[in-house]
Amino acid sequence: MVGLTGNIATGKSAVMRLAAERGALTIDADKVVHDIMDSNPDIQAAIAVAFGSNVRRADGRIDRRTLGKIVFNDPDALRDLETIVHPAVRREIARRITESDARVVFIEAIKLLEGGLADACHQIWVTRCSQQRQLDRLMICRGMDKQSALARIKAQPPQEEKVALADVVIDTNGLMTETEAQFDIAWSRLPDITTAPLKTIVIPAEEGMVATQKATNKEVASETAETAPPPATEPAPSTPSVTTTETADVPLPEGDVQVRRARPTDIPAILLLMQRATGGAVKMKRTDLLMALSERSYFIGQVGTDVTTVMGWSIDSQVARIDQIFIYPLAMATTSGTAVLEEIEKSANAHIGEIIVAFLPPDTPAPIQQLFTNKGFKPTQKEGLPPAWKLAIEESQPPNTTIMMKSLRDDRLKKIKK
Repeated sequence: MVGLTGNIATGKSAVMRLAAERGALTIDADKVVHDIMDSNPDIQAAIAVAFGSNVRRADGRIDRRTLGKIVFNDPDALRDLETIVHPAVRREIARRITESDARVVFIEAIKLLEGGLADACHQIWVTRCSQQRQLDRLMICRGMDKQSALARIKAQPPQEEKVALADVVIDTNGLMTETEAQFDIAWSRLPDITTAPLKTIVIPAEEGMVATQKATNKEVASETAETAPPPATEPAPSTPSVTTTETADVPLPEGDVQVRRARPTDIPAILLLMQRATGGAVKMKRTDLLMALSERSYFIGQVGTDVTTVMGWSIDSQVARIDQIFIYPLAMATTSGTAVLEEIEKSANAHIGEIIVAFLPPDTPAPIQQLFTNKGFKPTQKEGLPPAWKLAIEESQPPNTTIMMKSLRDDRLKKIKK
């Protein structure tokens, strides 16, 4: 079991993605917290008792922004919150590990070193990069202005504190290929699973369910703590571009279909495909796409030497989301498009995803709509979905898009039908 931590925008998501590609079970502990606050009524009630009913929304979910204002810069309040939530978080992490067949587990947590999860890990990995690199990622990939980005960075302890406690340090200042090379070396040096000492996740008693009432009117203006509700732990929602100016028969490339994750060396081909598929409507700079590759996962479908399909996707709270779709020629939707979509579903299953949603604008060409229909996706309204799914969709759905959804694990859907 590997514990991964690092300050904001230092490349943790890229390392987690590399681990998942190599078959590891990846768990983001902070997102588990969010999921529990959205779906566990006992935890929601305990938080409301401890911090006031105003932290709970009408549908029962915790308003993380309001709660973040209360616990930020108040160590006692934060400690009480952790006492309430941590037992449930550890139980959920233990459940996911038990249900998985993965031989390697990566747990990402911003406070990994301060909590008990570090004791359950065989190694501690830490990501680091320059402050300028952090700024670039926050501004380009998450849409922050410079002042807000700097505030987020400075609100955290110096990176050196985490680095000093690391077994492995991954420097993410360079190209993705350099990060991957460091990852491969560290991966090759993981302890042998047959001889590694047994590690267990200690689950405290549910003392947090008997939280005492505390003063909760203390307002703190800053919202830059990692415990505050997230301004985007995922890339900011982008407008999917699946329109095309294709008006005549386009010769189809010949050869076998190959599907793989996009690499920096694919950038020229991806930019060309975007231009062709949208008639020039989508214009992205090379540097922006390079940065996006470190924050978002892209699969490409290639026929011969031609890249004919690109899909950008992410997964959060066990909800996989496809929000960028480029296919050219459109006839390739049935071949490379299908192959890419199948690979995304496979990857979502590896992340223990529960559903996949695709965000489609109203002018989505019929072949692309049919692609999703053929693979079992159905038009869906987010109203009526489980709170955790609904929130994940609301936080990432681009404007003026419809939802096509496919269930991977129907446990929650069965509960709704009952």
